[in-house]
Amino acid sequence: MRRSISSSSSSSLVLFLPYMFLLSFDLCGANLRANADTQLIQKVCDGSTVKDFCYNIFRNDSYSQWATTKYNFEDITIQLAYSNYTNIHRKILTVTLNETNSEFRRIYRSCLHQYILLKSDFENLIYKLIFKGDLNEAVQNASSHIFTCMGYFTQFSNVPNPFAHDNENLIYFFELIRGIYFSPLDS
Repeated sequence: MRRSISSSSSSSLVLFLPYMFLLSFDLCGANLRANADTQLIQKVCDGSTVKDFCYNIFRNDSYSQWATTKYNFEDITIQLAYSNYTNIHRKILTVTLNETNSEFRRIYRSCLHQYILLKSDFENLIYKLIFKGDLNEAVQNASSHIFTCMGYFTQFSNVPNPFAHDNENLIYFFELIRGIYFSPLDS
């Protein structure tokens, strides 16, 4: 009986050791990732007008840890902004289609129209990035659609704005893109 407990313990230990090793490695990796603000991320974020947003975005994006150029950061930020945009666009479409109040639906549809127009501005952002164009101008054009959408809710304050936080986040993305574009990082 004693022998079977010992062999059972040994085999459990043998099976358990690889998991302990992997767990300790992952804990070490998680600790390193948590403290892994590269000097470039610090330069980008410390120079940004949306510093906290910048750190939050880049700390939660695994690709940014490997970014080595201004172009990398601009590309990553545009892609994250576009992903955010598609989620918001889908949300606005869903809210608009499900709204029963005709006044609310009209405002939501107007906002949806601005988001439809915004898609071509994202294409322009990518084009400007690839061909070294003026990202500031492209960001301003894209931002105008968000500000127009936000303006509808200012004009009609009785209409609830289920997109307020989403619009704000997208504006932060655009500010971050502008900040990177104007930063003195090496290209």
